[in-house]
Amino acid sequence: ITMKKLSLTVIIIICLLNSAPGQTKTYFGLEFSAANDIYKITDNGDYLINVPLVNAMGGFNLRQEINRYIFVETGLILKYYWQGFGFKTIPFYGSSSSDPSWIIPVRLGFNFNLYKNKIYLVPVLGYSQGINPPFGYGSGSGKQTSSTTNITYNYTENPDVSRYFPLLQTGIGFEFKLFKTLLFSISTNYYSGFKNTTHLDINYTVNNSNQTTGTAISKGQFWCVSTGLKYPINNFWTMKKENVGP
Repeated sequence: ITMKKLSLTVIIIICLLNSAPGQTKTYFGLEFSAANDIYKITDNGDYLINVPLVNAMGGFNLRQEINRYIFVETGLILKYYWQGFGFKTIPFYGSSSSDPSWIIPVRLGFNFNLYKNKIYLVPVLGYSQGINPPFGYGSGSGKQTSSTTNITYNYTENPDVSRYFPLLQTGIGFEFKLFKTLLFSISTNYYSGFKNTTHLDINYTVNNSNQTTGTAISKGQFWCVSTGLKYPINNFWTMKKENVGP
């Protein structure tokens, strides 16, 4: 079912690219983001907390203008998800990179001219298909110590998760036209998830007490701050036509 949906999405995008009016532009772009992965923590004790899981992601995109105000965009993004957790009374935490994932976005965006067709406000709404190939599952253990607390812990990665997962993107940003052709963008986005993609089963003891359990679960969700640069590739087609003699 997932591959059928993905194939249908690609077909729709190709149709849009082929049927767009001649005066609209097709852009090729590169995008890079600083992201933070989000986990839901459950704890049968009172020590586990979420921690910052900052990482980078990047890829390319294709944008097709539908008209002056609306565009559709797709591409391919490589992202390394991170996993980690912390304890309330400990001033540091542990984290590590997980398996690499491919994200295929389909976005609908809107251009609102703010200043002389040079600065635009650009909200976007999109659906993304995430693909996380099975590279194996991890485990770990450690000890964290503060002046009053000693915590010994271990965790295992539960394999009962989705390797194909949907994400809903909502975002807003600004685009700046440079040299009459380039588009430079700065945006912030939130990707919501619906299926478990990472599940950590955690066991820990505090000051040699009885063992306590908890979980850290991600549905692939994250927020990111992104920047990008786009160039209208149909300029190449126009130049070729102009160079063709009678």
